[in-house]
Amino acid sequence: MTNPWTVAGPRARAAAVAALAMVVLVATLLVGMVIGRSSVTVAAVPTAVEPTVVVQEPDAQPLPVVGAVMPAAGPLAVFTADPGLANDRGRATGYRVVDTDIDRRALAEVLAETFGVEGRVVAETTGDWRVGSANGPSIVVKGDAEASWLFSDPTIGDLGRVPAREAALETARTLLGELGVDLAGIDWQVDAATPRTTVIAWQTINDRRTQLAWRVSIGRRGAITAVSGFAGTLQPVPGYPVLGAAAAVRRSAQPGWSAFGPTPVAVEFAAPEAPAEPESAFTATSPTFVGRPVAVATLRELVVTEAELGLAEFTQPSGEVLILPAYLLTADDGSRWSLLAIADAYVSFQPPTTPPTPAVSSSIRAN
Repeated sequence: MTNPWTVAGPRARAAAVAALAMVVLVATLLVGMVIGRSSVTVAAVPTAVEPTVVVQEPDAQPLPVVGAVMPAAGPLAVFTADPGLANDRGRATGYRVVDTDIDRRALAEVLAETFGVEGRVVAETTGDWRVGSANGPSIVVKGDAEASWLFSDPTIGDLGRVPAREAALETARTLLGELGVDLAGIDWQVDAATPRTTVIAWQTINDRRTQLAWRVSIGRRGAITAVSGFAGTLQPVPGYPVLGAAAAVRRSAQPGWSAFGPTPVAVEFAAPEAPAEPESAFTATSPTFVGRPVAVATLRELVVTEAELGLAEFTQPSGEVLILPAYLLTADDGSRWSLLAIADAYVSFQPPTTPPTPAVSSSIRAN
């Protein structure tokens, strides 16, 4: 589909402004395009004064996340494939967010018209575009791959009644619908925290919730305090060659491949188990060998008994989120893990980017 955020002539935009009211103007310039299709939020919505309470849980289960995770309290795990585990190769479709030919300056102008933000569009050295001031209503359009954007208004007061869940949800539905969001693919969540309620519209793929979302924060008396989204398009990427499940498990044991899983799958909506009482460090007796203490590490040796090909989200070093073919593994102890399934040719290992060492000022050197 043609992206309406491509560069358009100033005469066409001026004619639309003169002919239509503000909401109709937005719809005309969008030409059905979603102002925020599916991406990570460009900036956090205003911090709540009181703890947030989720008053409406999303219905869909989240897509698994695949990739290296920070070490947790649990033991390390090594994986082997059960002899009966399937090993059929094939092809599958992934997804990415693209910003092909998006005119970010025009996007900033339209968003400013939509939310009533006054001022000229200013290009920043970071590649962002900004309208408004830091102390008043503002629009920021990011220079990232998703063309993320944020509207915020810190001048909204804290007097008045907090909107009810139903009212906040209806406000968000109406606003996002006018912006061109396909509400049929949305999974709704409502977080209530005085003095505002935030409605999160999660993008779904195959009835699974992604990390990609729109957020609408509604303050006292129904005033909109912040909205975030993006202009990038969620684009299918068909034809990824995928390994068989057994081969993918074997590959994960090779040096470096733990960066792509197995990654533990979070279990949602389950009551947390009470932690076991830790053994006192002063009473524990270490095993010995020839009279010397032996260093001990806990290790889980897991056998993968089931594998289902699906999707998982992978975050690139640049921050871009890819949704890639991945296996949902089940081990012999019942634990579940996600593991990247795409062939080696579509995986790259790169050295980390080391930031430059800051220069030491002359005043510091003098001291």
